[in-house]
Amino acid sequence: MLFLETSLIPSWFFDDYCNHSEQENKMTVKRRTQGGYLRLFILILFMAWNLPTAAEPKTYLLDIPLPDIPFPNPAGRTLLVSMPKASPGFDTASLVYIHKYHILEYYKQSQWIDTPARMLLPLLVLQFESTGKFRAVLSASTSPIACELRLETEIVRLQQEFQTEPSLVRLVLRAQLLDMALRRVVATKVFEIEKSTQSEDAEGGVIAANQAVKKVLTDLTAFVVEQVN
Repeated sequence: MLFLETSLIPSWFFDDYCNHSEQENKMTVKRRTQGGYLRLFILILFMAWNLPTAAEPKTYLLDIPLPDIPFPNPAGRTLLVSMPKASPGFDTASLVYIHKYHILEYYKQSQWIDTPARMLLPLLVLQFESTGKFRAVLSASTSPIACELRLETEIVRLQQEFQTEPSLVRLVLRAQLLDMALRRVVATKVFEIEKSTQSEDAEGGVIAANQAVKKVLTDLTAFVVEQVN
C-alpha cells in the first residue's frame, strides 16, 4: 500500500479542493431555497384560486305603479319639486334596520340602487303631474326655471324595525310648500307611515318600504292640492 506524506502534497491542492466543496454546498443550498420558494408560490396560487368569492349585494329599487299623466291644466300654477333631503344616517343607499332603539344597522348583502331621497324625486314629479292640477310640474334636478310654488321634502326616517313581530317599516317624511312669489311658507306637515313586512329579511323590508312610499305620495299629493285650491 502506498502512503503519501501530506507534506509532499502542494498546499494549493487543499485550497482548490476546499473552495470547490464550498461552492458545491452553496449551489445546493441555493437550489433548495429556490425550490422552496417555487413550492410556496404554487401553494399560494392554489389557495387564492380556491378562495370563495364574496357574493355581490342585491340591489333594490323604489318601484311603485306609475300613474297615468293627464294633460296639464292651463289655468293651474307651476310647481317645482326640490331634491328631497335625508336626515343623518338615512342619506345612504344602505338598507337601514334597527333591533334596539337609537341604534341604526345596515344590511351588508342588500342595498338600494341609489339613495331613497334621489329615487323619490321622479316619483314625486309624476305623482303631482297625475293630479292634472298644475300648469307644469318641474324637477329641480333638471329645470332651472323659477316656479310659483316649490315643494321641499325630507326623509326623516326610513327603517325596518324588529321590535315587533312581524317587523314593520317606518317612513317619516317632512314636507313644506313654499309660495315663491310671496316668499312665504304655505304649509308644513309631517307624514308618518307604518307597513308590516311579509318576511323578516331585507326583501320583506323593501316590499313594505315601497308600500309606505306609495301611501305617503298619495297623502302628500292630497295635502298639497288642498293648499293650492
